[in-house]
Order: sequence, then structure tokens, then C-alpha cells
Amino acid sequence: MFIPQDNERQKITELNISSGYDTSFSISDDVFHNKKLYGRIEKPHDKFEIFISGCADTGLNIFEEFTGEESYPYCPFSSTVFGIQTRLTAPGVNLQKYHNSLSLDAIPDPYNKTLRIMKAIPEIMKYNSGATEIHETAEYAFTLGNGVCQDFAHIMISLLRMENIPARYVVGMMLGDGASHAWVEAFCRGYWYGFDPTNNKLVNDEYIKVSYGRDSSDCPVIKGNFYGNGIQTQKEEVSVEEIQTKE
Repeated sequence: MFIPQDNERQKITELNISSGYDTSFSISDDVFHNKKLYGRIEKPHDKFEIFISGCADTGLNIFEEFTGEESYPYCPFSSTVFGIQTRLTAPGVNLQKYHNSLSLDAIPDPYNKTLRIMKAIPEIMKYNSGATEIHETAEYAFTLGNGVCQDFAHIMISLLRMENIPARYVVGMMLGDGASHAWVEAFCRGYWYGFDPTNNKLVNDEYIKVSYGRDSSDCPVIKGNFYGNGIQTQKEEVSVEEIQTKE
């Protein structure tokens, strides 16, 4: 699983990791420099729990710097990798037709073009927690007209890449209780800006970024291997609250 990291927008001031079992954890970077937490239990067990808590200073900036190819030592690519459609974001006939209907050529500035796309998606998509599965594509969710935050983000990324605007899929947390949340970062005016098409708002100090990638398959909240004869189920709970600090 991934854990939050420091960037221009946020600083992690406290991080606590624990488990109810005799488990050792390690942290390493993936190709995008997301912080990956991993470990294993070799003894027989019937459940595996991980508790992560901490504090983050958020809203430190409105964008993240583009650091260039030197940020990805294991794979020599830059923002262009986020301009290439993936299996989950590749548009079909319906998304391409919708893209053409937006008449985005009339908006020269990539940032304002991205705002137009973000505001348009809630007009044609309805949030429905049971409508799609995690492996559904942007084209499928768009045609259905229903989906969750993952689908909203994939659709926005697809539209941005059709406009040659590099876009990243982001997983993180928002204020309140529930589960993880997904949004989009677009490369505009030389920086990465955050856009949340599900809530139709710019990413601000209510958000804590955990990981990012080309689409949702690059940054699953929890990923691992299970060996045995039992049936595996997974449950994720997230709780974020605001703490005012005295200056």
C-alpha cells in the first residue's frame, strides 16, 4: 500500500504504522517516487490489519513543480508519459464525440481548458457507488453515465490527453470519514495543478495526496498476494479531521 509523502502542497509531520501481528514493514519508492509500504506475515493467520495515522500540513501551495526526467531515474520519461492514453483512459466513439462537442479549440490557455473539462463532467455523469467495478474504462463509465470518483477521474484524464494536456491520476484522502478519493493533476503553465471532477472543485487544503500514476492501476490503495484455501475480503476505512494549530 502507499503512504502520503512530502511535496510542495503538503508536508507530513507525523506518521505512525502498526499492525496487530508480528510484522516488519519496509518503505521503498516506485517508479513515480510514490512511497510504497510493504511487509508480510509468515505464520498462519486469519486476518491482517494495518493501522496508519499521522498529521499533515496541507494547502502549502496551489501546485507542484515539474521536476523533469531526473525525477524518474528508473524510467527515462517526463510529463509526456502522462499524455499517452492507457487501456483505462483510451476514448471510444462516445467519448471522442463528446470531446468534439466541447469546442475546446476556442479556449487557448490549457489551465482554463482544464477548468472547462472539470466543470463539464458533473453535467454528464452521476455519482453512483455501485455502478462500476475497479477495472472499468473511461469509455464504459461515460457511456453508462454513472460511476465513482475513479471513473470521473479517468474520463477527465481521457479528455485532457485528447487535448495534448498531460494528466495524472491521483489517489488520496479528503476531510471526513469514508474511503480513499481520486482526482486529477493536469500539467498547465509549467506546473501540476489539482482538479477534482467528482466534486467540481480545485484541490485545496482539504486534500491529502498519497500516490499518483497514469491511471488507477498505477496506484492501488492496497495490493498484495494471498496464499491459502480461504476466501479473502478487503475493507478500507479512512478518517481525516482538521486540527487548527497556533502560530
